[in-house]
Amino acid sequence: MADEDIVLIDDDRVIQKMVGGFLQRRGFRVRNASDGVEALQLIRDQIPDLVITDVRMPELNGIELTSRLRSNHRTAGVPILMFSELITAPDTLAGYAAGADDYLPKPFELEILEAKVQSLLRRSTGATSGANRGKVILFAHAKGGVGTTCVAVNTAILLAAKSSRPVGLLDLDVEFGDSAVYLNLQPHLTLADLKASPGAPVDEAVFEGFVTESGSVRLVVGADAPERAELVTLPAIQLAIDRLSATCGYVLVDAPASFSERTLTALDTADLICVVTSASLPSLKATRRCLDLFDKLGVSPRRTRLILNYSTVHAMDVRSAAEVLGRNPDFVLQKSEALDRAVASGRPLVTSDPGDSLVSDLRQLSEAIVASVSSAVERVT
Repeated sequence: MADEDIVLIDDDRVIQKMVGGFLQRRGFRVRNASDGVEALQLIRDQIPDLVITDVRMPELNGIELTSRLRSNHRTAGVPILMFSELITAPDTLAGYAAGADDYLPKPFELEILEAKVQSLLRRSTGATSGANRGKVILFAHAKGGVGTTCVAVNTAILLAAKSSRPVGLLDLDVEFGDSAVYLNLQPHLTLADLKASPGAPVDEAVFEGFVTESGSVRLVVGADAPERAELVTLPAIQLAIDRLSATCGYVLVDAPASFSERTLTALDTADLICVVTSASLPSLKATRRCLDLFDKLGVSPRRTRLILNYSTVHAMDVRSAAEVLGRNPDFVLQKSEALDRAVASGRPLVTSDPGDSLVSDLRQLSEAIVASVSSAVERVT
């Protein structure tokens, strides 16, 4: 029997009783709401596996409810089935534009409703589960200019050399991302261009158009211009992580120096979080606040690794830096004079100068990442 949790929203008590009762007899757990405001409270209390909502409702209609769910990192990936007596093309398209996954016109057969419910649940479960799913590593930082992108790109290449599968790299700096620059790539499509067809998921073949490859590294870029950043939706980010996880052994997410809903979407998905900081006082203080934020969000310390990157000229020694941070760094990356030359040549340091001392540090980091996510799997199993 199914045991998935469904929130059903309709101001018609007859529909609640008829549809809710039918789904309960099929083994689903159903929580009813009469409008979008009541539904939001139910969803905040417990994130459901599926939302079924009518369009016309008082106090926050189905379109508005869907838009709110899609703009929050905790609910952006929840499947939404919308039904309504409004069956014209513009009305249907409005539901899809708000973020609905499927649309069912009233009146409908209950068996058809069940088929759509089962399809959406299978699609959602298939995207987020599986023993062969690649591990997601988030590279975060609290202040710009600490070398996070450089660390993420070079680590991706080192991990690709260790893995039998490719390594995914998702550039989530939707305003000023430059992962492509480090790899000397020119992506033709970004997540700002990712628009699902109404009622149809983005299949693997379509998604491949958003992937640019450099050897065994598969790069996906958030946006190619600051003015297009707002076009990158939370479902698009989740989709990119899911698709890359399905084809890659590891997925590295290069996040910006902000904790927007986009970054939090990746944070929720990450198996490991690498926090990068330089040894300058402003960066160290910002990083300490970042670690405090993780604690408030309930992020387990076992999921985080603190990386002290000596990318600045005037820097504190490790002991002084640790005092500011309130903890010792897990890794220390020494400064490399060859790094700027590598970036200018469009070749990552690990390939342009593999004997550099920084590459040795990055190799130790990549080995520790493999060990960390492997031990996490062993604890779960």
